Amino acid sequence: MTVDLSLTGADLLRAAAAEVCSWEEEISEARGRQVRWVAGEYGRALAHADHPLDSEAEARTLFRRAAVDAYLDLAARGELRARAVDKKRASTDNSRQTRIEVLALLAKAAGVYADLPPQPDPARKQPVPPRARSLLRTSLEEIADRGDALPGQIRMLALGATAVDTGARSGELCACRIEDLAPSLDKARIVRRPQGWSEAEAYVELIDLSSLSRTALRRWLVERHALLERVQGTTTALWVGLRANHRGDYTVPPGTPLEPRGLYRAWTRAVDQTNQQMAGEPSWVPLPTRMEQLRRGVSPKASPAPRQPDAEQAVVLLDDVTECGRALAESRRSGEPDTDAELEARLACRKAVRAAWAEGIEHAMQLSALTEAGLTETADLAAAGWEPALLAAIERAMGWGRPSKSKAAV
Repeated sequence: MTVDLSLTGADLLRAAAAEVCSWEEEISEARGRQVRWVAGEYGRALAHADHPLDSEAEARTLFRRAAVDAYLDLAARGELRARAVDKKRASTDNSRQTRIEVLALLAKAAGVYADLPPQPDPARKQPVPPRARSLLRTSLEEIADRGDALPGQIRMLALGATAVDTGARSGELCACRIEDLAPSLDKARIVRRPQGWSEAEAYVELIDLSSLSRTALRRWLVERHALLERVQGTTTALWVGLRANHRGDYTVPPGTPLEPRGLYRAWTRAVDQTNQQMAGEPSWVPLPTRMEQLRRGVSPKASPAPRQPDAEQAVVLLDDVTECGRALAESRRSGEPDTDAELEARLACRKAVRAAWAEGIEHAMQLSALTEAGLTETADLAAAGWEPALLAAIERAMGWGRPSKSKAAV
């Protein structure tokens, strides 16, 4: 696909944005949203009285320095925001940097030279010192100990604890699915997408989760399940909205997967509420309102993992899950509970399940194998290493329940 250079103004910018977004190996979903945003914003600038060009501007003139500077100035003043409520709100230095990066991509797609202003090196951010991270974790633990936490605070607790353990960016957290939680909730799979990297350069890490994260995730999965029972459809996203919200000109219902901006707003709202509620408590240290502060200075214990499972290895690992599942099912049927034989079978099954998950074998495939092996009840699967709250989430994500239930319904 090439950009039709007979197009002008906003039409050309939209065509260039579509071309950039088609570069699947180079452009992430987040970057694609930025490209469409800048193209739309620059298109509106061409209709503004303070911009020297208009809707007839050709590609080569759109990316000349004077035209670019006029666009960036209008954008910085908040003159080009699509929503009236946001107009006149000043833009940030980070937004300016993003606009310049995207303009370079749009010019490349159009096949023209872009005379863009230089970008200063970003200021080095100081990591959060160990003492501050320790106090942050203590504050999160204090929330975990409270039985009267509101849904937003429960989600905040799970998000905060996971971010502290993994050092994940907001976009990386939003990309997390139910599949990215280990069956026993002791690890998480994070697809790392460092800023400025292409989608093809993303890589996967498995991160150990603390007992605080496991507790917080267990509570959030229960809350998430109750929320999704009230909405139609299915979702595999780990982090979802608690209430109806707006995206552009349309309304999205509760249970919709969070996007980075929504996650930021949800975190800030819950933190503000919690800091006010907990003010004056003897051991309380206010939580930071910026999620970025959670991950700075974090060096998680991580191991590499494949983006996609190896087919041959997956067959071997799934066979091992089935064999260990049969042994565990037999020991549970024939012996007294908690015998040495059953405990050994549990450990072997949990090891097999963990290895299969680390390779990237889907939860549903493992549960089908365990069902065939005779582990059909929640207690059986818990013995095999599956967290019951996660099982309920998998059932909801698949739309029909565990494999045993789907077969019974046929």
